[in-house]
Amino acid sequence: MTKYFIIIIAILVSGCTSVATTQRPNDYYSPASNEVSDEPLFGSVGAALADKDIERILNYRLALPAQNRIAILRLSDDSYWRYYSNDFTQLNHSIAADFVGQLKQSPRVYDASFLPSLLVPEQRTVPFLREAAARYQADLLLAYRSTCRTFEKYKFIDPNETKAYCTVEAVLLDVRSGIVPFTVVSTNEFAARKQEGDINFNETIKKAEMAAVAKSLKEAASQLNAFLMTIGTLQ
Repeated sequence: MTKYFIIIIAILVSGCTSVATTQRPNDYYSPASNEVSDEPLFGSVGAALADKDIERILNYRLALPAQNRIAILRLSDDSYWRYYSNDFTQLNHSIAADFVGQLKQSPRVYDASFLPSLLVPEQRTVPFLREAAARYQADLLLAYRSTCRTFEKYKFIDPNETKAYCTVEAVLLDVRSGIVPFTVVSTNEFAARKQEGDINFNETIKKAEMAAVAKSLKEAASQLNAFLMTIGTLQ
């Protein structure tokens, strides 16, 4: 981790919220849910699901390989970060590396890596993303996006200080079935003051936002790792 990232962490205000999917109880499933069917859970793209198909989807009991490859897809556009200085490029790489490293700590994950951009379809719908992940031989696709909001009223109190919050929303897709068994939303609040060396106040804000996003990603990865440990293993 770069020295710049360590400095940015110091300006964060403690306080966060995280909401994640919990494992379904065993008594949720009907006795017939253990039956194996050769029919896909989801039919043709755009076709309406019949009642019996919806019933099969709701009764589907997820099982995963003992170890999995996770393909990661960032849906939000953070390219504006690189326009300030080279520090932003280093921070961006550091955040991605820390996120991937956190996922790889799970005993259920043998590889976690970003889905190659050449495989990302123009139509980012579930069927096309699922196919792209399958071509990458990923068992799971983890798509996420980050958003940040700034409280403008703090600029009237002190033009060099800001307060904001950043949210990371992540969705896990089981590539084999097309089921989305896990979601998590993690939000971190932060405050920042313009530091010596910042080109302008916008740079101060963006650095703080990146630190908040990094913390939310770490929490999302931790929640996902815990969830994976509750899932049964494919026979």
